[in-house]
Amino acid sequence: MKTNNREFIRLKYIALIILFLFIIIYLVGFSRDIMFVLGIILMGSLYISFQNVVKELYCEMREVIAYAANDQQTIIKDGDLGLLYNEMMRLKKRTVAYEKVIQQEKDKLRQMIEDICHQLKTPLTSISIYNDLLLDGKIQDNYFEEINQQIEKMKYLINSLLTLAKLQSSQIEFEFEYQSIQEVIQLSMQSLQPLIKKTRIQIHIEELETCFYYDESWLQEALSNILKNSLEQTCSRIDITFLEHQQYLKMFIYNDGEAIQEKDLPHIFERFYHTKKQQGVGIGLALSKEIIEKHHGSIQAYNDRNGVVFEILFPRYQMNNKFKVS
Repeated sequence: MKTNNREFIRLKYIALIILFLFIIIYLVGFSRDIMFVLGIILMGSLYISFQNVVKELYCEMREVIAYAANDQQTIIKDGDLGLLYNEMMRLKKRTVAYEKVIQQEKDKLRQMIEDICHQLKTPLTSISIYNDLLLDGKIQDNYFEEINQQIEKMKYLINSLLTLAKLQSSQIEFEFEYQSIQEVIQLSMQSLQPLIKKTRIQIHIEELETCFYYDESWLQEALSNILKNSLEQTCSRIDITFLEHQQYLKMFIYNDGEAIQEKDLPHIFERFYHTKKQQGVGIGLALSKEIIEKHHGSIQAYNDRNGVVFEILFPRYQMNNKFKVS
């Protein structure tokens, strides 16, 4: 399909011809009656020409809209209708892209709500069962302990979800300070001492006093979640090693536990995702990933040396001051 401004050009020429004929009739000096009849004829011709042009434009407009609506690969090379067609196609592509993004966000929201309901359903069911037993007069000390554990589980889940939402919406301010990497590792180890003693897993940390900018409390939480994940695996050893570079620092947290299945590796940092043998609600690693990315870093997991490696990269000079950064 090809369209241009020929209709308007034709209409302009017809109007000029009629104006020229009017001038000739006036100069020739016909009688008033003859001039009146000729004037009516010329004006009628102009009206019919104008009507035909409008009709053709209307038909071509309908074709342009039909082509754009049906995504037909037609080329309109020139003219105002060609420009209109191109604008309509750009608007349609943009609208389709927006609709796709909105649908994806709706799907994510629906999935998140389903996951939250699923995670809350289990402790609520347990609390309901123990509550019914207590109401029936079947009182045992472990009932209260079980109810308290389920309540703590719900509190942890809700608090973690709120924290994750705040991190993703940049509502939390980070205070970056130039500190040694060993400081935050030791703080993470101290918070996990009960679990370390319980599992009796050997932890070896490479001695490295390199420094970079990080928020101590938040990075401690990120590393604690990763270490806790390793401690909960069936392993006997955890190694923390480093690789220094002028621009970045890499940290490797290795455990000699069972390898993660390849189908699970791309998803372990997703919210509520956990493998069959993984404990917890599947939100700790998602929190760690979000915190590390707020430090302008990155994290990945892979199988290596008959075990699992969490590789974390921190830019050493990305945060070159102590200002609050959200």
